[in-house]
Amino acid sequence: MGRLIRRLIDKKWAGNAQRDQIRLASQPLPQGVEVWEDLPYLADGHPMHTLNLYRPKGVSGPLPTVVDIHGGGWMYGDRQLNRAYCMYLASRGYAVMGMSYRLVPEVTVAGQVQDVFSSLHWLAQHVEEYGFDLSRILLTGDSAGGHLTGLTACIQLSPELQALYQVEPLPFSFTALAIAHGVCDVYRFRLFTPLLDRALTREYLHLLLGRPWRRSPLRGHVSFEDTAPGLPLPPILVIASQPDRYYAQSRRLMAYLDASPFPHQVIHWSRQQSARASHVFEVGWWDWPESRDTNNRTLAFFDQVCRGDYS
Repeated sequence: MGRLIRRLIDKKWAGNAQRDQIRLASQPLPQGVEVWEDLPYLADGHPMHTLNLYRPKGVSGPLPTVVDIHGGGWMYGDRQLNRAYCMYLASRGYAVMGMSYRLVPEVTVAGQVQDVFSSLHWLAQHVEEYGFDLSRILLTGDSAGGHLTGLTACIQLSPELQALYQVEPLPFSFTALAIAHGVCDVYRFRLFTPLLDRALTREYLHLLLGRPWRRSPLRGHVSFEDTAPGLPLPPILVIASQPDRYYAQSRRLMAYLDASPFPHQVIHWSRQQSARASHVFEVGWWDWPESRDTNNRTLAFFDQVCRGDYS
């Protein structure tokens, strides 16, 4: 069963890659943005240890910062996947960074977290060169990147998690988080029939935590509900949509936050509002009216938190 599930997973992401190539080749790009691409954040020559930076053209001085962690099921994608989305955010007056990180099965989720932290340490060392204001920083991610967003924010606030994931704390704090269609519960994917879903979840846990996953020291310290309790997390925005095939994950996250002390807001699209508002629509199709509305509301949430009038 495990080999069959792995083949199905590989086939799914190969199909995604083909569809993304078509989408990216035909998609218009936002204008008025300066882009720095393929900047190494570690000097080991690994192609996934690179990042892109984006700023609006003709604007000087430090700008509020958005850091984007791309999705792709932890095993697909790189910094180019969300390039147009990041350019749109920059066109609205923000300094934006999007990094690549190593994928499973090359590394476990611990290696991915280490890469995210390394890219953020690099950013902290180059703020003056590129005009990033890290006193105002929104950390965001979509799908698996949403999971890594929540996990990164929790690790930054926990010396115990920093030791477990073998990372050094960052010299700045996150102002706000935005989790878009996040797959934040890695123990229950809820996509298929119970039998197939258990097999899919088990194979992903082997990929994320290492084999055998039940003996991994990361077990119990990887989902948002594992790591968030008791931490002083910043305000959180959840982006969810009913047409999303992973909507059960968003429902679980929203229910968890509603029962928690964490300050949060939700941008929610029903089927009646938009039947095409599917998984990570606002990232993949930045130029749709629904996407512009969602992304502008995300930035408005960030601005509100930065002003200190969030309640």
